[in-house]
Amino acid sequence: MSDAHALLGLQPGATMQQIKRAFRKLAMQWHPDRNPDPAALEHFKRLRQAHDRLLAALLDDGDDGDDADAGNAHAAEAADTGPAAARGADRWQTLEISLEEAFLGATRPVCVRTPRPCSQCGGSGIEKLSVSRLCEPCRGSGRIRGTKGLVRCADCEGRGYRNTQRCSQCAGSGEEIGERWLQVVIPPGLIDDDELRLAGEGEADADGQRAGDLRLRIRLSPHPLFRRDGRDLVLQRPVSALRMLIGGPLRIPHPAGVRTVPLEPGVAHARTMRVAGAGFPARGQRAAGDLVIELDPMLPQSPDKQLHALIEQLEVALGKSARRHFPELARWEADWLDR
Repeated sequence: MSDAHALLGLQPGATMQQIKRAFRKLAMQWHPDRNPDPAALEHFKRLRQAHDRLLAALLDDGDDGDDADAGNAHAAEAADTGPAAARGADRWQTLEISLEEAFLGATRPVCVRTPRPCSQCGGSGIEKLSVSRLCEPCRGSGRIRGTKGLVRCADCEGRGYRNTQRCSQCAGSGEEIGERWLQVVIPPGLIDDDELRLAGEGEADADGQRAGDLRLRIRLSPHPLFRRDGRDLVLQRPVSALRMLIGGPLRIPHPAGVRTVPLEPGVAHARTMRVAGAGFPARGQRAAGDLVIELDPMLPQSPDKQLHALIEQLEVALGKSARRHFPELARWEADWLDR
């Protein structure tokens, strides 16, 4: 048993509470879901085996872990660690939000999935059997074949039978996943890779006292109309080519509601216009962005007879001053038709 005590950092005679406490502390460090080291899985298995062996021995001796010394041992350990215990690790999650939520702010429920001690075995990973069973690895002999011949079976400590087994609910891990729902306030102006920090919502420390923080990394969902360029909000707006010629009020969709902006008269070519400060809101030291509108001129399709007459009148009127209204057309006709 001395090897099992040493692996868990315990002294011989440790109580059940001390064994569980030591295992949970080391499991947080070596669990393969938390530790990317390739050797973490094997080390975690050794820790689990040492934990199982020590608890099984205590259960055989009738120790249920509620002896009077357990509380004193806990108090002594607390005195050794002192009040300035290390803070738990931060937890990272990605929070995907819509462009409208990022622009206007919102309150969103966020699910935090956190490992906690198994409710069935109390975190020990084992449960006591009402009737002893034959040890399967050694088939009741108490010995298994090793590299140097027969050795004592570690699963049953050479007894050939077991009165404990791995917990059926957590499969021996000692943990189950609990879900907590938090209402997270999203301030206006967050964009991709910004972070929200929720203090004390991260991993608990080994003593379950000072938890780390929950850090939410923001991701904006793709939008069918808008796209982001820095803090500028960009959209493409189809516009009548005739309206682009004469200008006038132009209605524009916007996350905060439809806006009307003045369109300056000009050529009926693709061009952009900017509305200063109408992009993503200012945040911290960053100024608000602009609303960038990419104008895409549209010509009438399949005009009816009434429109044909109106277009003919417009064509005749414009043709009288072709050099002004159609300079490239006027030059071409002068070069190739009016020689």
